[in-house]
Amino acid sequence: MISRRNVLLGASTVASLGLLPSISHSQSKWPARPIAINIGNAPGGDDDTLSRWLAETMTGGLGQPVVVENRPGGSMTLAATAVASSRPDGYTIFCLVTPVVVQTALRSNLQYTLDSFAPIVKIGSYPLALIVSAKAGITSLDNLMATARSGQGVTFASGGVGTVGHITSTMFLKAVGGKGVHVSYKNNPEGIQALIGGFTQMICASAREAAILKDDPNLRVLAVTSPVRASNLPDVPTMAELGFPNINSRVWYSFVAPAGVKPEIVNKLADAIIAGVKSTKFQERFTPLSFQTEILTGDDLKQFLHSEADRYRTIVAENNIRLEN
Repeated sequence: MISRRNVLLGASTVASLGLLPSISHSQSKWPARPIAINIGNAPGGDDDTLSRWLAETMTGGLGQPVVVENRPGGSMTLAATAVASSRPDGYTIFCLVTPVVVQTALRSNLQYTLDSFAPIVKIGSYPLALIVSAKAGITSLDNLMATARSGQGVTFASGGVGTVGHITSTMFLKAVGGKGVHVSYKNNPEGIQALIGGFTQMICASAREAAILKDDPNLRVLAVTSPVRASNLPDVPTMAELGFPNINSRVWYSFVAPAGVKPEIVNKLADAIIAGVKSTKFQERFTPLSFQTEILTGDDLKQFLHSEADRYRTIVAENNIRLEN
């Protein structure tokens, strides 16, 4: 008859001989399956484009497929909520962009806070560009300001309430003493298409998006928000050159995981993303588009996210930006 004591001793002996996998060994095998980068926009946006380029490098570095999953809606809050409530195992991460932080200043009913995420890495930013619709009758800065100061003002598009484009447009109109009607779209590509069609008169989009559109006869790129002229828009003046030095918005891009992910997994993800950003292929593709690389990790990134939330809370209050806008 086999006693319980003998069974326990037998199991102990087998384990001591290394015939049973230890817990620490099984944990070291991460990642053991594909990793998903969640995006709060439809395909084609800057966060989507950057993430898809990085996913290829991450796949090679981590030894598992890294895929991009688009979850557009709610000014990125749908994707943020989904990731915040995911299992903290490192297999679900989020490209957290400036508007996600802005939403914490605009909405009191969010199902997440910044502390719902484990910071992985901030990779850099794009300046914005002020684009107008010649088809809608706007062809110059003077023309834009005159329209903004008369009647109901200008009709301006954005990729959603609380996006950096929305906030920057509102700040510009306040600076010139004008007004406008905000038309919110699901994302910037939809807003840009409305501008091309003459359905709206103005949008603030990334310098990358603006450079692609600069030769479209229906559009005019009037200014960029960077401190110096954008490399891909050398003939376009800065807001500071035009007399608006305080309009210096940038859209930054970071990656986070659900809070509770083990530090060693966060570090592996950060190393894989940083390797992609520093690669020659990535830099040759995005630096000419005015992407400015800036690496932040750990507590530095956490502090940055919270400082940005405080900054945008002030901007939202000063410019009376509301969800119903």
